[in-house]
Amino acid sequence: MNARFGREGTMTYAELHAHTNFSLLDGSSSPEAMVEEASRLGLRALAITDHDTLSGIVRFGAAAETAGLQAITGIELTIGNGPYSPTQPGQGVEAISATEWGRSTAPVGDTDQGTSHLTLLAETLTGYRNLCTLLTEAYQCGGRDTPWVPFETLARHATGLIALSGCPQGELGQTLARHGPEVGMMVAARYREAFGKENYFIELHRHGLPGDGARNAGLQEVATRLGLGCVATQNAHYHDASRAQLHHVVTCIRHGTTLADAGAHLRANDEYRLKSGAEMARLFRDECTRAGSDPRRDPVRTTLAIAERCTFTLHDLVYEFPKPRLPNGESALSFLTRLVEAGKTVFYPDATAEVDARLRHELEIADQLGLSGYLLVFKEIVDWSQSQGILVSMRGSAPASAMLYCMGLCPIDPLEHNLLFERFCSPERREYPDIDLDFPHERREEVIQHIYAKYGRDYAAMVCEVNTYRARSAVRDVAKVLGLSATRAQRLADALDRHDDDPLGRLAREDVHGRLAEILVDLSRQLVDSPRHHSIHVGGMVISAEPLAMVTPVVPARMTGRTVLPWDKDDLTILAEVFDVHLIKMDLLSLGMLSAIGRCFDHVASLTGERLELHGFRYDPRVYDQLCEADTVGLFQVESRAQQSFLPRWRPRNLADVAISVGAIRPGPGAARAGEHIVRRRWGREPVTYPARELIPALRETYGVLLWQEQCIQVAVIAAGYTPGEADQLRRAMSHKRSTEQMEAVCEEMVTRMIDRGYDNETAESIRAMVVGFAGYGFPRAHAYPFAHLALISATLRLRYPEAYYTALLNCQPMGFYAPHTLLWDAHRHGVRVLPVHVNHSAWPSTLEPILPEPVANREPVGAMHHIAIRLGLQEVHGLGPAAREAFEEARATGPFTSIADLVARTRFDRERLECLAEVGALIGLPTGDTTTGSSTDRRATAWLTGELAGFGQGHLPGLADQLVTRPTLAPMTDWEEVQAEYRTLGYAPGRHAIAYLRPSLVAQRAFTADSLGKQRHGRLVRAGGLVICRQRPETAGGVLFLTVEDETGLFNAIVQPPVYERLRRVLRGEGLLVLEGPLQLNDGTVHIMVRKAWPLRPETPTGTTRSHTGELVGVRSHDFR
Repeated sequence: MNARFGREGTMTYAELHAHTNFSLLDGSSSPEAMVEEASRLGLRALAITDHDTLSGIVRFGAAAETAGLQAITGIELTIGNGPYSPTQPGQGVEAISATEWGRSTAPVGDTDQGTSHLTLLAETLTGYRNLCTLLTEAYQCGGRDTPWVPFETLARHATGLIALSGCPQGELGQTLARHGPEVGMMVAARYREAFGKENYFIELHRHGLPGDGARNAGLQEVATRLGLGCVATQNAHYHDASRAQLHHVVTCIRHGTTLADAGAHLRANDEYRLKSGAEMARLFRDECTRAGSDPRRDPVRTTLAIAERCTFTLHDLVYEFPKPRLPNGESALSFLTRLVEAGKTVFYPDATAEVDARLRHELEIADQLGLSGYLLVFKEIVDWSQSQGILVSMRGSAPASAMLYCMGLCPIDPLEHNLLFERFCSPERREYPDIDLDFPHERREEVIQHIYAKYGRDYAAMVCEVNTYRARSAVRDVAKVLGLSATRAQRLADALDRHDDDPLGRLAREDVHGRLAEILVDLSRQLVDSPRHHSIHVGGMVISAEPLAMVTPVVPARMTGRTVLPWDKDDLTILAEVFDVHLIKMDLLSLGMLSAIGRCFDHVASLTGERLELHGFRYDPRVYDQLCEADTVGLFQVESRAQQSFLPRWRPRNLADVAISVGAIRPGPGAARAGEHIVRRRWGREPVTYPARELIPALRETYGVLLWQEQCIQVAVIAAGYTPGEADQLRRAMSHKRSTEQMEAVCEEMVTRMIDRGYDNETAESIRAMVVGFAGYGFPRAHAYPFAHLALISATLRLRYPEAYYTALLNCQPMGFYAPHTLLWDAHRHGVRVLPVHVNHSAWPSTLEPILPEPVANREPVGAMHHIAIRLGLQEVHGLGPAAREAFEEARATGPFTSIADLVARTRFDRERLECLAEVGALIGLPTGDTTTGSSTDRRATAWLTGELAGFGQGHLPGLADQLVTRPTLAPMTDWEEVQAEYRTLGYAPGRHAIAYLRPSLVAQRAFTADSLGKQRHGRLVRAGGLVICRQRPETAGGVLFLTVEDETGLFNAIVQPPVYERLRRVLRGEGLLVLEGPLQLNDGTVHIMVRKAWPLRPETPTGTTRSHTGELVGVRSHDFR
């Protein structure tokens, strides 16, 4: 059979120039769609050549592997020296006019002035590494947004690459269009010299545009005269013609224009798609005829020859994790063993045989899998962090390792809490286990920069995050492209309900713009899940023994001092599972609660001399009573509405109980059902049953309910005879997305093994059903314990050192469920005194300030802690900003402000900032310069005065400015106006709650206070109102909305069922102050209102003012969660 023909005589062909949607806002089809279409068309091979990126090649390679299609790795690189332009352009006798060369048919604006495109294909591993090096240098040279390399850099890294002259925006194409073939040959000759005659090909296109034939004839003439081969490509930007419209849309998004105004930015037709070999043979009939018997000039046949030469695959990648520095004469294993043994004397001073056996087993596994050096690298990171005073905790499965515990990497004893090592590591996995470290959010960057410094910037980089279009962002961008205003586009996007099974379909059914709505919905559907932009992964970092550019390009991140890989965590998983290339991702995560705990530790040390530590921290036993009362505002992991509902029913009394609450209250209906069963069984409301007696030890802790991933492993070991490693593989198989057939095969093997071990079919099936049902919500027990540890630390700190704890929370915002106004009011309820912002007493952050002791009924004093209060910092004042901090701290460093005019002169604050300070009372007591009043006492008059003084500028002495100001008589601000000003400028009113001023209106409406709801009868129809501080509508809750509302006595929760939500959607989503009505639901100490009615809280005359009130507190927003 002729090599040019495949099955049934169809022409075979390899597409060597194609883009996916990883050519951001240019390609409009996914890598998987391109592969599927290429396979359907019978293509021999497909090259993906996205613009200046290798972001899509892992997904592309995996899809091609599955489809049995040869995947060729390539890029379309931007060359920065632009088209060749000699001083005196030559004119050959065959010169063709610029119009014939296609200048008028190329999309305008796809290249910047002075740049050109070049198609590069990786022939070998060396070529691939050169691609990575070129891209790395392109981003260093041109920056993140406009990468390019000079020709000289390209020439230095040409080995192992096959270059195609490119599209009309290539240097050859641009030069021919401007100067004709004689000058074009000079350009082509330069590339031929750089790549070699056998590795540089002239690229031909046919897209049904005027001048295609003439241009290709001229290009072939250049190739003939220089002895170069020609190649036909499609420069495909989508897999089939159905995606051409979407390509127009993303082009408009990229250029910031509409379809109506896009003009020449858009491609002229839908021919930029993948085509079969037969189609390409027909299209390039003339070019093939001109080639004659020269196979190198046959543009279709040449694609196959090039594809055969491109032998590189992702299987060829080589990666090595760096080796740790070791003491002289030590191996990694011997040094690890020595560290573990030293730690054992500290953490297990009376080590039992069980401890020795566990450590010996873990060290053997580490040796068998070659993990010793890997673990030592993490040890170094933790040691360095702790030497800098940076708190370190751990999450995930790693806390199950006794080795890591002995080395001081985790504060949880895995033997005491029966944590299963095989969940962390086993011989069957044959991969490096995940170790996830947590650092305070404001100090994590120090750790990251330490790693860059230690290993070198060429050897370390962050993993990227691929941000994709979702329904709302797609509708917003497509609507603007279709000509809708930005306001209308945003309104349409906001109207989408993510809880709807088909939110875009609902938009179409509402027929907002007739036929336009159908187009909008169709294009938005196509755009959803397309990459939108790249960002940095929350903490994933890769380090390498060799420069990372040997494996992947390294791109500068927008964040100063960071570099990033073009692959995300899912790509790294695919590389490992499909290509057996294991790039080790270290997760260096930030945790706001660690920041708060660290700052609180510092406060306690300065006040009491006691230095608290995460390791060995002793919980105050009284905190369990607070947890059982759902008194958890500001506490780690247990402050959510769901936890406040669960904890009074669960009634935790130890760390294990708190760990179960952490594991049970998570997204997903499976976890929720498991939690409900555990509660009922604990208190005898449901019988405790086990599928088999042998499983009692594994399931006793959770009363026969499967909650932990470790339990899944134990069940498989006990019932089916799996080794622990095999059982973990089973768990992983069930936790990943699998087809029905794959899942059935996994389960069938488990059932067969159980029956072989003597279980009857009914019992085996019941165990199988339990394990399969667990797969959707399983949680690592080893992960829950460190989080429960931090939860109890936070609870103990709040109980024993409340001023220090709340101050730390304020200075770590934003974090957690609650805004500062809720935290401060909770502090007030716990007996903490909060002093207002003042320019002469406040620092920029909130601080602790000594006060005269006063008896407080709500708490017991601890050491010196009852002699202090929280002084709010200037950072709490909205509108000041970072620049104001520098000016304020510089001014205050020279001494207190002696007057308002002195403040104005020394800080140089503008009118808006000064008025904000005056409105919140931060200037009270400062001399005004008015001999009749002496000092500022009224906020309105002070705000007016500061504005006037600011108007004088900085040219007057403070005393002279005082004298020049005329002071009118202004009515003092009422209490209510002061509260409104404080909510507007601070977000809360220290020592006062807005709802207390609105209580007369609530009383008139027969509304209960939050603290009185629990004393009412279950099922009673009640009303209650207040400030909405949290809205939550989880995707797994079936459209139910959960509200948390605050008044001056506390918090209460409300539940809104979907039909009620649809009826009250506008008021529930749009109002910040609400009155809710519905039957009261009481259940084991939890209180909810099942909402039937809701209306805005809009009193006409709140206490202390005669002005009407709008019902909103500007500056206060609810904290809304999905």
